[in-house]
Amino acid sequence: MTNATLALSLRGGRIEGWHRGSVAITDPDGRLLFSAGDPTMSTYLRSSIKMIQAIPVVRSGAADRFSFSDAELAICCASHDGAGYHLQTVSGMLATLGLTESALRCGGHDPHDRTELGRLVCDHRKPGALYNNCSGKHTGMLAACLAKGWPIENYLAADHPLQQWILELMAEYTGVPTEQIDTATDGCSLPTFYVPLLAASRTAARFVADAIAGDQACSRIMQAVAAHPEMINAHGGFDTELVRVMAGAGIAKRGAMAIFVVGVNSRKHGPIGVAVKLEEGDMAPMPPAVMRALEIAEIFTPEQLAQLERFRRIELKNWNGISVGEIRGEYEMERQG
Repeated sequence: MTNATLALSLRGGRIEGWHRGSVAITDPDGRLLFSAGDPTMSTYLRSSIKMIQAIPVVRSGAADRFSFSDAELAICCASHDGAGYHLQTVSGMLATLGLTESALRCGGHDPHDRTELGRLVCDHRKPGALYNNCSGKHTGMLAACLAKGWPIENYLAADHPLQQWILELMAEYTGVPTEQIDTATDGCSLPTFYVPLLAASRTAARFVADAIAGDQACSRIMQAVAAHPEMINAHGGFDTELVRVMAGAGIAKRGAMAIFVVGVNSRKHGPIGVAVKLEEGDMAPMPPAVMRALEIAEIFTPEQLAQLERFRRIELKNWNGISVGEIRGEYEMERQG
């Protein structure tokens, strides 16, 4: 099987770029409902499964011990933009833990938020670990370690008890045995998991199914993200707006190198997972590609689709602000079963 064209870049009405990849839509048992390209292809999940990495924050007792708010729990699942409200939230969590930014082992990078980037430039400062888009996830992991009495100095090591726990959770949610899950080092230095796209989809479907069934951790995390979708990305971001429109019925998360996962309690199919991977690793065509999958599977109502219209077609402008083309989702999916 090969990847399919999931999106097209057009300029002057002519195709200028073909964005290829694969789509898998499954139920919580991993049964394939819809697909495009090769749903069995394997890929690193990167940040797309942060909701699973956040489960120990609740199950360890850390969320209760440190009285995490919904916003604080939501940012444990985030690839945030480094906006002021993100930085303040993570800083507050670290203070509650009795820790400083130096406890974070994720490294620093320039924030995507232009206001905060401008402040750094004007102050001649380099961004610390707080600005890393994964700083909320790392802070949540530190909280889980403190709650369990585990060392925090090496919390990101693959053989640390916390990371072994997360690996077991990944096996549970993907349906892939731990010994068959290959790992590598992510951009924030934590382990990232290499599994089939089908397994990524199953992970999201299973998470939503567990949340609906009353699993305390999954339910609490999904409700927290729904209450504060701006924490997982930023106001206006695709992840954030998908979660906002789902209104408590699901969760969505992007990952580096163009992986995107959606879990939703759909109208027609019940809890399902949607996983999309673009082979070029470019996130720009991802919103139209994901929106096309959601449209074909009839996951959203016409009213919900209308709220997300700007993501179905990405307008391309040149440096003078002139509209010169668009990126749009342009494919069909095979219905399985």
